[in-house]
Amino acid sequence: MLLMRDNTEFIPVKNPNLQESRTEAKHLPIAQRLSSFDEVEQTYTKEEAENEAARCLKCPTHWCEKQCPAGVPVTDFIAAFRRGDVEGAYQLIRGASALPEICSRVCPQHKQCQSECTRSIRSMAVGIGRLERYVVDAHYASGAAEKTAASTGKKVAVVGAGPSGLSVAQFLTDKGHAVTVYDKEDRMGGLMEYGIPNMKLEKGIVERKIQSMERQGVTFVYNTLVGRDITEAELESQFDAVVLAIGTGNARKLQIAGLDQAKGVYMAVDFLTSNTKSFLDSKLSDGKNVSAEGKHVIIVGGGDTGNDCVGTSIRTGAASVTQLEMMPKHVGREFIHSPRIPKLKEVKTDTSQEECKVRFGKDPHIYQTTVKEIKTDASGQITAVVTVDLDAIYDEHFRLSLEEIPGTEKELPCDLMIIAAGFSGPDHTVIDHFKVDITERSNIATTDYRTSKENVFACGDCRTGQSLVVKAMVDGRTCADVVDAYLK
Repeated sequence: MLLMRDNTEFIPVKNPNLQESRTEAKHLPIAQRLSSFDEVEQTYTKEEAENEAARCLKCPTHWCEKQCPAGVPVTDFIAAFRRGDVEGAYQLIRGASALPEICSRVCPQHKQCQSECTRSIRSMAVGIGRLERYVVDAHYASGAAEKTAASTGKKVAVVGAGPSGLSVAQFLTDKGHAVTVYDKEDRMGGLMEYGIPNMKLEKGIVERKIQSMERQGVTFVYNTLVGRDITEAELESQFDAVVLAIGTGNARKLQIAGLDQAKGVYMAVDFLTSNTKSFLDSKLSDGKNVSAEGKHVIIVGGGDTGNDCVGTSIRTGAASVTQLEMMPKHVGREFIHSPRIPKLKEVKTDTSQEECKVRFGKDPHIYQTTVKEIKTDASGQITAVVTVDLDAIYDEHFRLSLEEIPGTEKELPCDLMIIAAGFSGPDHTVIDHFKVDITERSNIATTDYRTSKENVFACGDCRTGQSLVVKAMVDGRTCADVVDAYLK
């Protein structure tokens, strides 16, 4: 008899599905993807979910759960689903994650839970994210109500409705506190609403979450900027605690000759926000979006945000799309010593790369390259960029540095340049009004989530710096525990 760590007997899964390949989720046809902003990946059908759930061996190590930033009890929720208890599976997920409908769509599961799945040793990992998505969507489809707690009589204001703000609001509501969420935008969700395109995260999913929280008693106040529409003094006097969850609003700028004077250069967050907002408001008919129609687009940044800009550029009619990435295609000591390693590890292909290959016949990426200079016409409109190749140099500790390679300069035509280089810190409008201390990196300084003011707390990217949706969500969850203890 094999015992678990808690001395309970390990019971092997009966009749497991031992197929090596993961059950594929359906995707929209390429032709439809190129002409619409519809969500590309589809939710499993019941049959597909049952087939994939049977691949989980419920191994006693639970490496998948340990690798999940939120600590979702993966094998337990899958086991509950296999028993036919969909709502029980959902409750197991929701106990750890305030935003499972979001995380199951945008989390890099191949780097997190699925990367440590025991099945991946000799076959493909279990499709944990897809199963989580199915369970959550099935919960909403069933009409099951969220649990509500008895009121504590305490009131909390949350400033910011991004992943950390919604998370701290959700978990504080679960604990019985009355929560009001303030946001400067006309829709809730922060970067989940405007920074992630509709084809990756359909905005009805975010709205569905907001409506669920409203039914639990959360109040959402739109188009409200602290310092302009309501003062910090009013919030502090009306609420027992205030949580700042304002994210990171300052896009990181690059040092490029000619950048400051050039027209036609946009930060990725502004480009994506304008297109998503215009799409939601008018299906792009209002002309308020930054359109790539007929333009040669250069995207600086090869991460997820850069990929989102690729997909958006294609859908708005770009004549060409080139994505510049400073880093090598593969990074790390394993790639130096063994070229076979990449074949052993699961590598996620972004759907925008597939679309680019169909639309333009090639991958948009150019690796180990950066922009050195911007060229403009007499009116200041960008016309071209000068790039230079970079040499990847590893020291004896495998630390990577990049150096320009003289004589490798090239000129590429460019009518629209998008900088997707991340964020350098939160916008300080709210911080200045609350007069809370900041760190050397300009984030809000906290001690156990407490700011320098007595009843003001902070969580998410404005506290930690730029991170993933799931990590901001977890930060909000932990902050909720601290605020709850303070209120008690």
